[in-house]
Amino acid sequence: MPSRANTFRFLGNVAWMTVFQASGYVLALLNLPYLTRTLGVANYGTLAFVIGANAYLWLIIDWGFSLGATKDVAQAHGEPAAIREIVWRTMTAKLLLAAVALAGLGVLVALQKVPSPLYLLLPGILNICGAVLSVDWLMQGMGRMGLFSLYSIAGRTLVVILTFALVHGPQDTWIACALQGIGGLIGGGAGFLVATRYVDIGRPRFPFRDALRQILDYRHYFLSQSSWIAYTAAAPLLLTFVSGMEATGIFAGAERISRMVLSITIPVGMVMYPRVSALVSRSRSAAAELAGILLAMQILVGTMLTIGLMIFAGPIVELVLGHKFTGSVAVLRWLALLPAIVAVGSTLSRQFLLPLGRSREVSGITISCAGIYLALLAGLGHYMGPVGGAIGLVTAEVLLSLLSLGCLWTKERDFAVEALQAAMTAPQLVFKHLKELMAGDRIPQSPAAPAADTEDPAS
Repeated sequence: MPSRANTFRFLGNVAWMTVFQASGYVLALLNLPYLTRTLGVANYGTLAFVIGANAYLWLIIDWGFSLGATKDVAQAHGEPAAIREIVWRTMTAKLLLAAVALAGLGVLVALQKVPSPLYLLLPGILNICGAVLSVDWLMQGMGRMGLFSLYSIAGRTLVVILTFALVHGPQDTWIACALQGIGGLIGGGAGFLVATRYVDIGRPRFPFRDALRQILDYRHYFLSQSSWIAYTAAAPLLLTFVSGMEATGIFAGAERISRMVLSITIPVGMVMYPRVSALVSRSRSAAAELAGILLAMQILVGTMLTIGLMIFAGPIVELVLGHKFTGSVAVLRWLALLPAIVAVGSTLSRQFLLPLGRSREVSGITISCAGIYLALLAGLGHYMGPVGGAIGLVTAEVLLSLLSLGCLWTKERDFAVEALQAAMTAPQLVFKHLKELMAGDRIPQSPAAPAADTEDPAS
């Protein structure tokens, strides 16, 4: 396929992922202020606890498929039989992991100091079903970001509408919790139905032996992915035990704002990951150039977001969370450092080390940083409350970025040097490629994406 068509497909995918992230930002701006004011600090802390628990359940079932299976699908492009084998092997593995998640949910419900089973069981079970059905990894690997965005936005919108319709006070906290599971189920189910229409997945089959082998092979992806979920979900869980629901609510409000801001940097990274992964096997130099350009872009955007959050933390908390969450201002000022820090750590892990096959190293780094974060969270959270949780999170992210950089420089120095050179000259390279595109010339393969088997009507 001509490079011009590949490039326009890439830009279309980036546009769709930007719409997807922007929709989450807009819907959160509608939903978050309503929930914090309607539920109050303590009950919002309960909701944050349930969201954190659901995140861990989702993590168990995902098992790094959003990294490993996405990469496998991208590299199997043009081979329908191979893609069908990946699909059913992955779906079987998710069913096996769902049993583990159900057992974990039962253990969590039995613990003391957690919300009652009414708050945990229904959203947990619905969330597990949604996680099993989710085929986001397939949509991303096939480059069908338009379809992924459409059904995800629809599910998010329905949850917000139901929240406004059904949640009217603290007594409705259990409804707000249940809606978290309903959103996951609707999104996962809709995605699976869409995938069966546009991707030939064949008849259902359940290769349990291959699925078990895949679970074993993907353990490093799981450990890599677990740190990201740990950073976002561990605080509400641990702070509930060491500081109480009030502290959990204060932290969760500020953390939610920082994640909303961080989401601005996600679209390009999500589109680039399968692209860089497929490109590494063909041309490491081209992959290094593409990864270097992305690193420069993410650092620039992340730094700008950090500065903005630090300056306007007070007005943002007052506007989004309300006057009862004044304690969240200090927390948000610490978390404002995350966009700049994550721009380095996340990009080095997902666009450099993982596509280069360094999943073992990434898992070692991320699980170590997750452990350090949990220790800092328990200690600092006990003595300093939600501010301590924020300091622990920032410290762990800094350490993750430094260790990722050290690993890249030690294990893949040639790739790192080429990527750094591309990052230093990123504006010139982008301008060069755009100029060639406008002139109708063939663009070098570095920004090109593998074409899908059929045209995606949504993109």
